[in-house]
Amino acid sequence: MRSTTRLGLALCVGVLIGMGCRFTFTDDVLYACKSDRDCGGGGFVCLGEVCCHPTGEELCGDGIDNDCDGKLDGDEGRALELCNGRDDDCDGATDEGYDLQASVTNCGTCGHPCEATDSCVAGTCTLRGETDCANGLDDDQNGSIDCADAACHLQSCGSDCLCQGAVKTEVSCDDGLDGDGDGAPDCADSDCANKFCGAGCACIGGGRRETNCADQLDNDLDGGTDCDDSACEAQFCQAGTTKRCTGPACLCNGGPVAPEELTLCGDGLDNDCDNSTDCGEVSCDAAPCSADGGTSCVCSSGRKAERSCANLADDDGDSMIDCADVDCDGAACSAAGVFAPDGGPKCRCRGAAKAEADCADRADNDGDSLLDCADFVDCPQGTACTRNNGQPGNCQSNRGCN
Repeated sequence: MRSTTRLGLALCVGVLIGMGCRFTFTDDVLYACKSDRDCGGGGFVCLGEVCCHPTGEELCGDGIDNDCDGKLDGDEGRALELCNGRDDDCDGATDEGYDLQASVTNCGTCGHPCEATDSCVAGTCTLRGETDCANGLDDDQNGSIDCADAACHLQSCGSDCLCQGAVKTEVSCDDGLDGDGDGAPDCADSDCANKFCGAGCACIGGGRRETNCADQLDNDLDGGTDCDDSACEAQFCQAGTTKRCTGPACLCNGGPVAPEELTLCGDGLDNDCDNSTDCGEVSCDAAPCSADGGTSCVCSSGRKAERSCANLADDDGDSMIDCADVDCDGAACSAAGVFAPDGGPKCRCRGAAKAEADCADRADNDGDSLLDCADFVDCPQGTACTRNNGQPGNCQSNRGCN
């Protein structure tokens, strides 16, 4: 998409009665907003007063909030693994910590619970013998009581208790209760390690730890809010930006502002924190954006563009390759005048397709198996051509040269 303006405001107001205002959003420029309506549709949503365009699941390591959930990649403490078939914490593993072979809440697959009287055995819900795992009785008379009975594995042993590994374990890590009766409530219990202890909080190292450093709240209740909390060091501290905590300060990328130019025009970061990233910066115009696109990506007029139209690659990431990309209209689709993977020596992009640029060289330059006059679309009647005897001629209505 092309942006009709590079201002960082998403609010567009008609200044005269009856006048309309159209606005095209891009992924390269940040726009301010108060609600989704300010973002003008097109899949954009308002996240932390900045318009965001979700492009799918979070892509680990690209420095972009792909799913627009307010979290970037798997930055430490910002995302904990959920059972959902996704790598939420960006550690290269999916659904780790969830036993799909034995979990009664995720039996066989995430989100598949068993009945209250079932156990999950080898990923299948199976009626268990020990029907009550919290009554202190050996219901099936097999010599094992409650959690000690294998049938009670991952079954409830109370309102805040779960049988796991033949012992009671803590379930809720934010209710102030010692659900499993081991003398250690919530985060003090090793059962709660790396689990949520409330919004913006996770149990880490035996205590509560701040995981949202941009909400202006003291989520771990230690008296420090956002960057004032040592747990937020180097974490993102302002939604929609690349500002990070450095001590108590919320700084651009955690340190000095770096001018957005040259090699920084394809790193996916807003290095100078002016709400414009890479090709969205005027200073990046004509700079390579290969790190953020294909090998021949170049910044042009505030966006990524194709620089090579003959490499069979989508360099600017718009899903259009070579001649199919409007950037390539009129450009050569062969490299240095020699036969290239995407065309002959005199191939030229025209109207989103390859075309003959020379109708007299007796070569199929656009790769459609039609030579010179036989390619009637590119070489219509009257076009200069070369006869079979080598003499000059003109293309005829019968697609021959005479």
